Amino acid sequence: MSGDLGNHLFSFAVISDSHVNEEEDRSASPFASNKLANRRLRYVVESLNRQQLAFVVHLGDMGNPLPELASYMPAADRFMEIVSGLQAPLHLVAGNHCIGDKPGGWVPVPRVSIEALTQYQQVYGRQYYSFDHGPCHFVILSSLLIGSGLEIERQQSAWIEQELSTANRAGKRVWLMMHYPPYIAAPDERGSYDNLDEPGRSWLLGLLENFDIDAAFSGHVHNYFYNRYAGTDLITIPATSFVRQDYSEVFRVAPEDPEGGRADLAKLGYCRVDVFERGHTHHIERTLGQIRAPGTPERPAAGYGLRVRTGNTLAGIEMRENWMSRFALSANNSVSPFTRRLARNDWAVLALSEMGISRIRLFVQELADEDVIERMSTLQEAGFEFLVYSHGIPGEKAYRLVREHRALMAGWELILTPDQVAATARRLAKIVPSAGGESLPCYLNEVRDLSRAEVDDANVKHEAVYGFQVHERANIDEMIQRSDVNQAFRGLVFRLRRTGQRELSPWEAIRAIDEMGREQGMHHQAHILFSGNLTAERMVDDLSTANRVAESLLAAALAESVDLTFDTLEDIDRGYFVHHGLVDRRYNPRLAANVVRHLGSALAHYGTGGARATSLVEKSYGRAMTAETPEGFMTLIAPKGPFTLREIDIVGSSDCQVLRLLNLENGALVETHVTRHGTRFRLTAPAEVNRPMLVTSLDPVR
Repeated sequence: MSGDLGNHLFSFAVISDSHVNEEEDRSASPFASNKLANRRLRYVVESLNRQQLAFVVHLGDMGNPLPELASYMPAADRFMEIVSGLQAPLHLVAGNHCIGDKPGGWVPVPRVSIEALTQYQQVYGRQYYSFDHGPCHFVILSSLLIGSGLEIERQQSAWIEQELSTANRAGKRVWLMMHYPPYIAAPDERGSYDNLDEPGRSWLLGLLENFDIDAAFSGHVHNYFYNRYAGTDLITIPATSFVRQDYSEVFRVAPEDPEGGRADLAKLGYCRVDVFERGHTHHIERTLGQIRAPGTPERPAAGYGLRVRTGNTLAGIEMRENWMSRFALSANNSVSPFTRRLARNDWAVLALSEMGISRIRLFVQELADEDVIERMSTLQEAGFEFLVYSHGIPGEKAYRLVREHRALMAGWELILTPDQVAATARRLAKIVPSAGGESLPCYLNEVRDLSRAEVDDANVKHEAVYGFQVHERANIDEMIQRSDVNQAFRGLVFRLRRTGQRELSPWEAIRAIDEMGREQGMHHQAHILFSGNLTAERMVDDLSTANRVAESLLAAALAESVDLTFDTLEDIDRGYFVHHGLVDRRYNPRLAANVVRHLGSALAHYGTGGARATSLVEKSYGRAMTAETPEGFMTLIAPKGPFTLREIDIVGSSDCQVLRLLNLENGALVETHVTRHGTRFRLTAPAEVNRPMLVTSLDPVR
């Protein structure tokens, strides 16, 4: 997500843990999910074939039966049969279900052995090898050998060190592919079923310290984890077959499925990697557990998608739950009876990355948490930025934390009463600038006490009331004219509630805030609330939330002086102000998250340079918001419910013969011919709409 990566060079995919069975509807596992592994892999092959990929890497556990079982070879045959339809070259990595578990474990399964290695070589090929593609060098290693004490471990170690040295001298960009991740949450964590043991782990991490390596990919744990070590991305990807349900404990809510989280379908998928001149991005393509039966032909994609663009600075998010800190998983009698494992909820990081959101708002107190600081540093290297906020006149501790961690901060939001502003503004001038000499951007948010809050005699309101309001423009202008505000603060923070205030439309409010910012020479913040105005009010209509998100994003994309923040990432399903967020409590995307992802990509894809908002029209089916550019127009349709789109109003002097319709739920893009009838474009093929949609006449930005 960081910076300008330059031209796209090529793409490849990484899949893992397919756990194919020897028979179509039978598995040695007692879980129903395992019986679907073959059909889920067939769907993955179909999905991969829809993309232009240079190659595919499988990170191990191709089959489910262990090496000593008679079913091992039939399962391997089934795997090779399924992947024979893959159009891209396939490279394989050995997993523990392929050659046996690492030494020293307590699970009563076979350990890696010469016999298993020989069998693997006969079926799948080499244990370790390398290949080149363009400017990149890919190193396939067998992490099961690390710590095995076998002679082949020594041979692999010497070979890898020579490979990396040669590749670095040749100026090649290096990538590592393995089954076991080096670690889950910390380089010094205890050895467990899910990571590399010492001293092998330190040896591998030493390679990352001594050689330039773009990324290291691993599987095995059937979940997503993201770390960085010595400048290298450590990416642990989900499985195509089933979810390791012991990691469901990272969520503060019970699994929905009857298998304790093993059938959490939104967490199944594979990884697509886009390689650029100056870096790379990775995207987890969620398969949602979809299947393809044997003997059925591949299905064509419904439309085509836009390449996901990263670094969507149109929006930030508030971190309500602390998903940056590590916590201990419960011991269990399967893979962890005798050790305490640490983990993070990196599904939150994945959700933000999918949406392209790179700005995170969090409490200033979080800066006192070493775990959070460590994670902020890691995520900052990956392109995230952080805005902290505090309430009241900051004390010495807050100033100390801000000075100490200034390099991690993109801004500081101070929530103050009017009589606290002047004293705080004078103190802000003493904040230590960044290394480049730039002062820390500060933003003013207003909190209202009883004397200034809007009182409703009919309802008891136990809630904080803060944030500037658009309809108070005269008071805001008067306040900004004071030198202490003008000099100390880069902008103000406006909070746009969903109900109970005058400016309910983000489209109109954001345009007004932008106008204010441009006239005042300031850059404001607009916080979009997903909750209602009453503590008992439930806001759980996903379509309504998605429409609000889409409207806000488009308005912010057209603004010059507004930064957008969504106040809720994960659902609030208990306590006060129950409402849906961008993701649910298991951090699986809701409709609103998909809208952020696909609309953000579309706005980057088509460009908004020179665009201006031209209209907001209330229709019987919902709202239509239009922006016009010198080259054409884009119209956002926010429907109340399902309807048939037959025509669209002509905007300005726009004229065209083809429109592009982007489904903001799934990213499917279709083109349709139109004919002009007076002041409207009529679609030759009417489109069924039940989700937010972007209609545009624009050509993609190349």
